[in-house]
Amino acid sequence: MKKRHQSGILAVLSAAVAIMTSNAPARADEFSDARLRSGEDAYVAKRYLDAIAELKIAAFGSLDRPPALSEALVWLALAQNGAGRAADLQATVDRFLEVERRFGAYPKARLEPDTRAAFQAVLLKRVPQETILAIPSLAGLVETDQQRNAKMAPADRRRTLEAAAKREPTQVKWPEALAHDALDRGDTKEAIRWADRALELQPGDADALAVRGRAHVLRAEYPAAAKDFAALPPGVFAKQPDLSADRFVALVETGDWPGAEQALTSLTVNSGSRPDVARAQQKLAAEKQRRSAASATAAASAPAPPAGRPRPADGSPSAAPAAPAASSAPTSAGPAPVPGKPVASPAETSAARSRDALAESRRLIATGKSAEAVRLLNDALRADPANRELRLALLEAGCLSRSYSVAAAQLPLVTPFSDQEAAPMFYAAVVLYETGRDNEAKSYLERAVPRVSGPLVDEYSRKILGRP
Repeated sequence: MKKRHQSGILAVLSAAVAIMTSNAPARADEFSDARLRSGEDAYVAKRYLDAIAELKIAAFGSLDRPPALSEALVWLALAQNGAGRAADLQATVDRFLEVERRFGAYPKARLEPDTRAAFQAVLLKRVPQETILAIPSLAGLVETDQQRNAKMAPADRRRTLEAAAKREPTQVKWPEALAHDALDRGDTKEAIRWADRALELQPGDADALAVRGRAHVLRAEYPAAAKDFAALPPGVFAKQPDLSADRFVALVETGDWPGAEQALTSLTVNSGSRPDVARAQQKLAAEKQRRSAASATAAASAPAPPAGRPRPADGSPSAAPAAPAASSAPTSAGPAPVPGKPVASPAETSAARSRDALAESRRLIATGKSAEAVRLLNDALRADPANRELRLALLEAGCLSRSYSVAAAQLPLVTPFSDQEAAPMFYAAVVLYETGRDNEAKSYLERAVPRVSGPLVDEYSRKILGRP
Protein backbone atom coordinates (compact mmCIF):
# COMPACT_ATOMS: atom_id res chain seq x y z
CA MET A 1 0.00 0.00 0.00
CA LYS A 2 2.81 2.38 0.93
CA LYS A 3 4.68 1.65 -2.34
CA ARG A 4 1.59 2.30 -4.42
CA HIS A 5 1.06 5.64 -2.60
CA GLN A 6 4.69 6.66 -3.25
CA SER A 7 4.39 5.66 -6.90
CA GLY A 8 1.34 7.86 -7.23
CA ILE A 9 3.19 10.84 -5.77
CA LEU A 10 6.11 10.33 -8.15
CA ALA A 11 3.79 10.13 -11.13
CA VAL A 12 2.04 13.37 -10.22
CA LEU A 13 5.36 15.10 -9.54
CA SER A 14 6.65 14.01 -12.93
CA ALA A 15 3.55 15.41 -14.60
CA ALA A 16 3.98 18.67 -12.71
CA VAL A 17 7.61 19.03 -13.75
CA ALA A 18 6.76 18.24 -17.37
CA ILE A 19 4.11 20.95 -17.46
CA MET A 20 6.14 23.57 -15.65
CA THR A 21 9.17 23.13 -17.89
CA SER A 22 7.08 23.59 -21.00
CA ASN A 23 6.44 26.90 -22.73
CA ALA A 24 2.92 27.21 -21.33
CA PRO A 25 3.08 29.13 -18.00
CA ALA A 26 -0.68 29.65 -17.98
CA ARG A 27 -1.24 25.86 -18.18
CA ALA A 28 1.31 25.36 -15.39
CA ASP A 29 -0.59 27.80 -13.16
CA GLU A 30 -3.85 26.02 -13.96
CA PHE A 31 -2.26 22.69 -13.06
CA SER A 32 -0.92 24.05 -9.75
CA ASP A 33 -4.29 25.60 -8.89
CA ALA A 34 -6.00 22.29 -9.66
CA ARG A 35 -3.62 20.48 -7.32
CA LEU A 36 -4.33 23.10 -4.63
CA ARG A 37 -8.10 22.59 -4.91
CA SER A 38 -7.64 18.83 -4.93
CA GLY A 39 -5.47 19.08 -1.82
CA GLU A 40 -8.12 21.17 -0.05
CA ASP A 41 -10.79 18.60 -0.86
CA ALA A 42 -8.61 15.79 0.43
CA TYR A 43 -7.94 17.72 3.66
CA VAL A 44 -11.64 18.37 4.23
CA ALA A 45 -12.28 14.65 3.69
CA LYS A 46 -9.51 13.96 6.25
CA ARG A 47 -7.41 12.12 3.67
CA TYR A 48 -4.35 13.90 5.01
CA LEU A 49 -1.65 11.92 3.14
CA ASP A 50 -3.34 12.52 -0.20
CA ALA A 51 -3.75 16.19 0.73
CA ILE A 52 -0.04 16.47 1.56
CA ALA A 53 0.96 14.97 -1.80
CA GLU A 54 -1.27 17.35 -3.77
CA LEU A 55 -0.34 20.43 -1.76
CA LYS A 56 3.41 19.88 -2.08
CA ILE A 57 2.99 19.93 -5.85
CA ALA A 58 0.77 23.04 -5.61
CA ALA A 59 3.41 24.85 -3.51
CA PHE A 60 6.20 23.84 -5.92
CA GLY A 61 4.20 25.16 -8.85
CA SER A 62 3.44 28.50 -7.15
CA LEU A 63 6.97 29.64 -6.41
CA ASP A 64 6.58 32.65 -8.70
CA ARG A 65 3.17 33.62 -7.23
CA PRO A 66 3.62 34.52 -3.53
CA PRO A 67 -0.12 34.73 -2.62
CA ALA A 68 -0.78 31.29 -4.17
CA LEU A 69 2.36 29.92 -2.51
CA SER A 70 1.24 31.27 0.86
CA GLU A 71 -2.18 29.66 0.37
CA ALA A 72 -0.65 26.29 -0.54
CA LEU A 73 1.66 26.39 2.50
CA VAL A 74 -1.27 27.15 4.81
CA TRP A 75 -3.21 24.10 3.57
CA LEU A 76 -0.06 21.95 3.64
CA ALA A 77 0.60 22.91 7.27
CA LEU A 78 -2.99 22.03 8.20
CA ALA A 79 -2.74 18.67 6.44
CA GLN A 80 0.58 17.84 8.13
CA ASN A 81 -0.88 18.86 11.47
CA GLY A 82 -3.86 16.58 10.86
CA ALA A 83 -1.55 13.71 9.91
CA GLY A 84 0.51 14.21 13.05
CA ARG A 85 3.73 14.91 11.13
CA ALA A 86 5.28 17.36 13.56
CA ALA A 87 8.73 17.62 11.95
CA ASP A 88 7.29 18.21 8.47
CA LEU A 89 4.83 20.72 9.92
CA GLN A 90 7.63 22.75 11.52
CA ALA A 91 9.54 22.81 8.22
CA THR A 92 6.42 24.10 6.42
CA VAL A 93 5.82 26.75 9.07
CA ASP A 94 9.43 27.92 8.74
CA ARG A 95 9.02 28.10 4.97
CA PHE A 96 5.79 30.06 5.40
CA LEU A 97 7.56 32.58 7.67
CA GLU A 98 10.35 32.97 5.11
CA VAL A 99 7.80 33.76 2.39
CA GLU A 100 6.09 36.33 4.64
CA ARG A 101 9.35 38.07 5.50
CA ARG A 102 10.13 38.45 1.79
CA PHE A 103 6.70 39.07 0.28
CA GLY A 104 4.08 39.66 2.99
CA ALA A 105 1.66 37.57 0.92
CA TYR A 106 -0.57 36.04 3.61
CA PRO A 107 -3.17 38.86 3.68
CA LYS A 108 -3.64 38.41 -0.12
CA ALA A 109 -4.07 34.62 0.00
CA ARG A 110 -7.56 33.34 -0.89
CA LEU A 111 -8.51 31.75 2.42
CA GLU A 112 -11.85 31.53 4.20
CA PRO A 113 -12.03 32.92 7.77
CA ASP A 114 -12.37 29.47 9.35
CA THR A 115 -9.30 28.25 7.43
CA ARG A 116 -7.30 31.27 8.59
CA ALA A 117 -8.43 30.71 12.17
CA ALA A 118 -7.36 27.05 12.09
CA PHE A 119 -3.95 27.88 10.62
CA GLN A 120 -3.36 30.83 12.95
CA ALA A 121 -4.03 28.57 15.93
CA VAL A 122 -1.28 26.21 14.66
CA LEU A 123 1.04 29.15 13.94
CA LEU A 124 0.62 30.80 17.34
CA LYS A 125 1.24 27.46 19.05
CA ARG A 126 4.52 26.84 17.23
CA VAL A 127 6.01 30.33 16.73
CA PRO A 128 6.99 32.80 19.50
CA GLN A 129 4.92 36.00 19.61
CA GLU A 130 8.05 38.11 19.20
CA THR A 131 8.79 36.41 15.86
CA ILE A 132 5.26 36.99 14.59
CA LEU A 133 5.20 40.62 15.72
CA ALA A 134 8.44 41.24 13.81
CA ILE A 135 6.77 40.33 10.48
CA PRO A 136 4.46 43.18 9.38
CA SER A 137 2.01 40.98 7.46
CA LEU A 138 1.52 38.76 10.52
CA ALA A 139 1.81 41.26 13.41
CA GLY A 140 -1.97 41.73 13.56
CA LEU A 141 -2.41 38.06 14.51
CA VAL A 142 -1.02 38.76 17.98
CA GLU A 143 -2.95 40.85 20.46
CA THR A 144 -0.45 42.83 22.49
CA ASP A 145 -0.80 43.63 26.18
CA GLN A 146 -1.50 47.25 25.23
CA GLN A 147 -4.32 46.21 22.88
CA ARG A 148 -5.91 43.97 25.49
CA ASN A 149 -5.67 46.68 28.12
CA ALA A 150 -7.16 49.29 25.78
CA LYS A 151 -10.35 47.24 25.54
CA MET A 152 -10.89 47.34 29.31
CA ALA A 153 -12.92 49.84 31.27
CA PRO A 154 -10.62 52.55 32.74
CA ALA A 155 -10.92 51.31 36.33
CA ASP A 156 -10.32 47.69 35.33
CA ARG A 157 -7.36 48.66 33.17
CA ARG A 158 -5.72 50.55 36.01
CA ARG A 159 -6.17 47.63 38.45
CA THR A 160 -4.81 45.18 35.88
CA LEU A 161 -1.74 47.30 35.20
CA GLU A 162 -1.03 47.85 38.90
CA ALA A 163 -1.33 44.12 39.55
CA ALA A 164 1.07 43.40 36.67
CA ALA A 165 3.55 45.99 37.99
CA LYS A 166 3.43 44.33 41.40
CA ARG A 167 3.76 40.84 39.91
CA GLU A 168 6.69 41.80 37.64
CA PRO A 169 8.43 44.67 39.43
CA THR A 170 11.48 44.64 37.12
CA GLN A 171 9.48 44.95 33.86
CA VAL A 172 9.61 48.56 32.61
CA LYS A 173 6.56 48.13 30.36
CA TRP A 174 4.14 48.22 33.32
CA PRO A 175 5.15 51.58 34.83
CA GLU A 176 5.28 52.94 31.26
CA ALA A 177 1.71 51.82 30.68
CA LEU A 178 0.59 53.21 34.06
CA ALA A 179 2.21 56.56 33.26
CA HIS A 180 0.30 56.71 29.96
CA ASP A 181 -2.92 55.70 31.69
CA ALA A 182 -2.51 58.42 34.33
CA LEU A 183 -1.77 61.05 31.68
CA ASP A 184 -4.87 60.01 29.72
CA ARG A 185 -6.92 60.47 32.91
CA GLY A 186 -5.42 63.92 33.47
CA ASP A 187 -3.60 62.87 36.64
CA THR A 188 -0.26 64.50 35.84
CA LYS A 189 1.19 63.93 39.30
CA GLU A 190 0.56 60.19 39.04
CA ALA A 191 1.93 60.16 35.47
CA ILE A 192 5.20 61.70 36.68
CA ARG A 193 5.43 59.20 39.56
CA TRP A 194 5.10 56.18 37.27
CA ALA A 195 7.42 57.69 34.67
CA ASP A 196 10.02 58.17 37.44
CA ARG A 197 9.62 54.49 38.31
CA ALA A 198 10.13 53.45 34.68
CA LEU A 199 13.27 55.59 34.46
CA GLU A 200 14.65 53.99 37.61
CA LEU A 201 14.30 50.60 35.91
CA GLN A 202 15.60 51.81 32.55
CA PRO A 203 17.46 55.15 32.62
CA GLY A 204 16.94 57.17 29.47
CA ASP A 205 13.76 55.30 28.51
CA ALA A 206 12.31 57.44 25.69
CA ASP A 207 8.67 56.54 26.35
CA ALA A 208 8.88 57.48 30.02
CA LEU A 209 10.75 60.73 29.26
CA ALA A 210 8.10 61.72 26.73
CA VAL A 211 5.22 61.09 29.14
CA ARG A 212 6.96 62.91 31.99
CA GLY A 213 7.82 65.86 29.74
CA ARG A 214 4.20 66.18 28.60
CA ALA A 215 2.98 65.99 32.19
CA HIS A 216 5.41 68.76 33.21
CA VAL A 217 4.09 70.98 30.39
CA LEU A 218 0.51 70.46 31.56
CA ARG A 219 1.62 71.49 35.05
CA ALA A 220 3.47 74.56 33.64
CA GLU A 221 6.74 73.11 34.96
CA TYR A 222 8.60 74.21 31.87
CA PRO A 223 12.26 73.88 32.95
CA ALA A 224 11.68 70.25 33.96
CA ALA A 225 9.83 69.59 30.69
CA ALA A 226 12.62 71.14 28.62
CA LYS A 227 15.17 68.96 30.40
CA ASP A 228 13.19 65.78 29.62
CA PHE A 229 12.73 66.77 25.98
CA ALA A 230 16.45 67.52 25.60
CA ALA A 231 17.21 63.93 26.63
CA LEU A 232 15.00 62.45 23.89
CA PRO A 233 16.34 61.24 20.52
CA PRO A 234 15.36 63.61 17.68
CA GLY A 235 13.45 60.86 15.86
CA VAL A 236 10.86 60.70 18.65
CA PHE A 237 9.52 64.16 17.80
CA ALA A 238 9.12 63.34 14.11
CA LYS A 239 6.71 60.55 15.05
CA GLN A 240 4.74 62.52 17.69
CA PRO A 241 3.50 65.95 16.52
CA ASP A 242 1.93 66.75 19.91
CA LEU A 243 5.26 66.10 21.60
CA SER A 244 6.94 68.54 19.21
CA ALA A 245 4.36 71.16 20.18
CA ASP A 246 4.99 70.53 23.89
CA ARG A 247 8.73 70.94 23.37
CA PHE A 248 8.20 74.22 21.50
CA VAL A 249 6.06 75.62 24.33
CA ALA A 250 8.60 74.58 26.97
CA LEU A 251 11.49 76.20 25.09
CA VAL A 252 9.62 79.48 24.64
CA GLU A 253 8.53 79.59 28.27
CA THR A 254 12.10 78.99 29.45
CA GLY A 255 13.47 81.68 27.13
CA ASP A 256 15.51 79.32 24.96
CA TRP A 257 14.89 81.38 21.84
CA PRO A 258 17.37 79.65 19.48
CA GLY A 259 15.99 76.26 20.53
CA ALA A 260 12.41 77.50 20.10
CA GLU A 261 13.12 78.81 16.59
CA GLN A 262 14.56 75.44 15.62
CA ALA A 263 11.68 73.53 17.23
CA LEU A 264 9.15 75.73 15.43
CA THR A 265 10.16 74.29 12.06
CA SER A 266 9.05 70.79 13.14
CA LEU A 267 5.51 71.79 14.13
CA THR A 268 2.58 70.62 12.05
CA VAL A 269 -0.07 73.08 10.92
CA ASN A 270 -2.64 71.55 13.26
CA SER A 271 -0.40 72.26 16.25
CA GLY A 272 -1.14 75.97 15.78
CA SER A 273 -4.75 75.39 16.87
CA ARG A 274 -3.56 74.69 20.43
CA PRO A 275 -3.95 77.85 22.53
CA ASP A 276 -0.63 77.34 24.34
CA VAL A 277 1.20 76.88 21.03
CA ALA A 278 -0.43 80.00 19.55
CA ARG A 279 0.62 82.03 22.61
CA ALA A 280 4.16 80.67 22.36
CA GLN A 281 4.33 81.63 18.68
CA GLN A 282 3.26 85.16 19.54
CA LYS A 283 5.90 85.38 22.26
CA LEU A 284 8.59 84.14 19.89
CA ALA A 285 7.54 86.64 17.20
CA ALA A 286 7.59 89.48 19.75
CA GLU A 287 11.06 88.43 20.89
CA LYS A 288 12.33 88.39 17.29
CA GLN A 289 10.91 91.87 16.75
CA ARG A 290 12.52 93.11 19.98
CA ARG A 291 15.93 91.72 19.01
CA SER A 292 15.66 93.14 15.50
CA ALA A 293 14.81 96.58 16.84
CA ALA A 294 17.59 96.40 19.44
CA SER A 295 20.13 95.47 16.74
CA ALA A 296 19.00 98.35 14.54
CA THR A 297 19.22 100.81 17.46
CA ALA A 298 22.69 99.58 18.40
CA ALA A 299 23.89 99.94 14.82
CA ALA A 300 22.51 103.48 14.58
CA SER A 301 24.08 104.61 17.86
CA ALA A 302 27.54 103.18 17.13
CA PRO A 303 30.22 105.89 16.55
CA ALA A 304 31.13 106.49 12.92
CA PRO A 305 34.56 105.10 11.88
CA PRO A 306 37.35 107.68 11.31
CA ALA A 307 37.91 108.91 7.78
CA GLY A 308 41.47 107.55 7.68
CA ARG A 309 43.55 104.94 9.43
CA PRO A 310 45.95 106.43 12.09
CA ARG A 311 49.69 106.11 11.47
CA PRO A 312 51.83 103.96 13.76
CA ALA A 313 53.60 105.73 16.62
CA ASP A 314 57.00 105.43 14.91
CA GLY A 315 55.79 107.61 12.07
CA SER A 316 56.05 104.87 9.43
CA PRO A 317 53.30 104.55 6.85
CA SER A 318 50.26 102.58 7.97
CA ALA A 319 49.92 98.99 6.74
CA ALA A 320 46.79 99.83 4.75
CA PRO A 321 45.79 102.95 2.86
CA ALA A 322 43.39 105.35 4.42
CA ALA A 323 39.71 104.70 3.80
CA PRO A 324 38.30 106.77 0.94
CA ALA A 325 36.36 109.85 1.84
CA ALA A 326 32.63 109.38 2.15
CA SER A 327 30.74 110.14 -1.03
CA SER A 328 28.03 112.72 -1.00
CA ALA A 329 25.80 110.43 -3.10
CA PRO A 330 23.11 108.38 -1.32
CA THR A 331 24.14 104.84 -0.31
CA SER A 332 22.12 101.66 -0.03
CA ALA A 333 21.47 102.55 3.59
CA GLY A 334 19.11 105.27 2.40
CA PRO A 335 19.14 108.84 1.07
CA ALA A 336 21.25 111.49 2.69
CA PRO A 337 19.41 113.38 5.46
CA VAL A 338 17.65 116.55 4.38
CA PRO A 339 18.41 119.57 6.58
CA GLY A 340 15.45 120.45 8.77
CA LYS A 341 13.66 117.15 8.14
CA PRO A 342 13.37 114.67 11.08
CA VAL A 343 15.56 111.56 10.66
CA ALA A 344 13.57 108.30 10.65
CA SER A 345 14.28 105.83 13.45
CA PRO A 346 15.82 102.43 12.58
CA ALA A 347 12.48 100.72 13.31
CA GLU A 348 10.66 103.12 10.97
CA THR A 349 13.28 102.58 8.27
CA SER A 350 12.96 98.78 8.61
CA ALA A 351 9.17 98.96 8.42
CA ALA A 352 9.35 101.15 5.32
CA ARG A 353 11.68 98.69 3.59
CA SER A 354 9.35 95.81 4.41
CA ARG A 355 6.38 97.73 2.98
CA ASP A 356 8.32 98.43 -0.20
CA ALA A 357 9.33 94.78 -0.53
CA LEU A 358 5.76 93.66 0.05
CA ALA A 359 4.40 96.03 -2.59
CA GLU A 360 7.05 94.96 -5.12
CA SER A 361 6.39 91.26 -4.42
CA ARG A 362 2.68 91.76 -5.13
CA ARG A 363 3.53 93.45 -8.42
CA LEU A 364 5.82 90.57 -9.38
CA ILE A 365 3.19 87.96 -8.47
CA ALA A 366 0.54 89.83 -10.46
CA THR A 367 2.79 89.84 -13.53
CA GLY A 368 3.58 86.13 -13.29
CA LYS A 369 7.06 86.52 -11.79
CA SER A 370 6.47 84.53 -8.61
CA ALA A 371 9.99 83.08 -8.53
CA GLU A 372 11.45 86.60 -8.45
CA ALA A 373 9.01 87.46 -5.67
CA VAL A 374 10.31 84.50 -3.66
CA ARG A 375 13.88 85.80 -3.87
CA LEU A 376 12.82 89.35 -2.98
CA LEU A 377 10.76 88.24 0.03
CA ASN A 378 13.50 85.94 1.33
CA ASP A 379 15.90 88.89 1.29
CA ALA A 380 13.37 91.12 3.06
CA LEU A 381 12.74 88.52 5.78
CA ARG A 382 16.43 88.37 6.67
CA ALA A 383 16.12 91.95 7.87
CA ASP A 384 12.59 91.62 9.28
CA PRO A 385 12.07 87.95 10.26
CA ALA A 386 9.03 88.60 12.47
CA ASN A 387 6.98 90.28 9.72
CA ARG A 388 3.92 88.06 9.22
CA GLU A 389 2.75 89.89 6.09
CA LEU A 390 6.04 89.14 4.36
CA ARG A 391 5.72 85.48 5.29
CA LEU A 392 2.13 85.29 4.03
CA ALA A 393 3.32 86.81 0.75
CA LEU A 394 6.17 84.25 0.61
CA LEU A 395 3.62 81.45 1.20
CA GLU A 396 1.67 82.67 -1.84
CA ALA A 397 4.72 83.25 -4.05
CA GLY A 398 6.24 79.89 -3.09
CA CYS A 399 3.00 78.13 -3.90
CA LEU A 400 2.53 79.82 -7.27
CA SER A 401 6.16 79.24 -8.27
CA ARG A 402 5.95 75.59 -7.13
CA SER A 403 8.63 76.21 -4.50
CA TYR A 404 6.59 74.08 -2.13
CA SER A 405 9.32 73.46 0.45
CA VAL A 406 9.90 77.22 0.81
CA ALA A 407 6.18 77.83 1.19
CA ALA A 408 5.73 74.93 3.64
CA ALA A 409 8.44 76.37 5.90
CA GLN A 410 6.26 79.46 6.43
CA LEU A 411 3.23 77.58 7.71
CA PRO A 412 4.32 77.09 11.35
CA LEU A 413 5.26 80.78 11.42
CA VAL A 414 1.92 82.18 10.18
CA THR A 415 -0.66 79.79 11.63
CA PRO A 416 -3.28 79.78 12.97
CA PHE A 417 -5.24 81.59 10.25
CA SER A 418 -8.32 83.65 10.97
CA ASP A 419 -11.52 82.87 9.05
CA GLN A 420 -10.96 86.05 7.02
CA GLU A 421 -7.61 84.77 5.69
CA ALA A 422 -9.21 82.55 3.04
CA ALA A 423 -6.52 83.11 0.39
CA PRO A 424 -3.60 82.13 2.66
CA MET A 425 -5.61 79.09 3.79
CA PHE A 426 -6.07 78.09 0.15
CA TYR A 427 -2.36 78.42 -0.59
CA ALA A 428 -1.60 76.44 2.58
CA ALA A 429 -3.93 73.68 1.38
CA VAL A 430 -2.16 73.49 -1.99
CA VAL A 431 1.28 73.39 -0.38
CA LEU A 432 0.25 70.71 2.12
CA TYR A 433 -1.28 68.60 -0.65
CA GLU A 434 1.81 68.89 -2.83
CA THR A 435 4.06 67.89 0.08
CA GLY A 436 2.03 64.79 0.91
CA ARG A 437 -0.02 66.02 3.89
CA ASP A 438 -3.46 65.38 2.40
CA ASN A 439 -5.54 65.40 5.60
CA GLU A 440 -4.25 68.80 6.70
CA ALA A 441 -4.74 70.11 3.16
CA LYS A 442 -8.37 69.01 3.17
CA SER A 443 -9.05 70.79 6.47
CA TYR A 444 -7.75 74.13 5.17
CA LEU A 445 -9.37 73.86 1.76
CA GLU A 446 -12.79 73.14 3.26
CA ARG A 447 -12.50 76.38 5.25
CA ALA A 448 -11.21 78.41 2.31
CA VAL A 449 -13.42 77.23 -0.58
CA PRO A 450 -16.58 79.17 0.41
CA ARG A 451 -14.59 82.44 0.21
CA VAL A 452 -12.30 81.94 -2.81
CA SER A 453 -12.87 81.02 -6.44
CA GLY A 454 -11.02 80.63 -9.73
CA PRO A 455 -9.52 77.95 -12.00
CA LEU A 456 -6.79 77.02 -9.49
CA VAL A 457 -9.39 76.65 -6.74
CA ASP A 458 -11.48 74.40 -8.99
CA GLU A 459 -8.43 72.29 -9.86
CA TYR A 460 -7.42 71.64 -6.26
CA SER A 461 -11.01 71.15 -5.12
CA ARG A 462 -11.12 68.21 -7.50
CA LYS A 463 -7.73 66.90 -6.37
CA ILE A 464 -8.16 67.33 -2.62
CA LEU A 465 -11.91 67.22 -2.01
CA GLY A 466 -12.92 65.10 -4.98
CA ARG A 467 -15.45 67.68 -6.12
CA PRO A 468 -16.57 67.72 -9.78
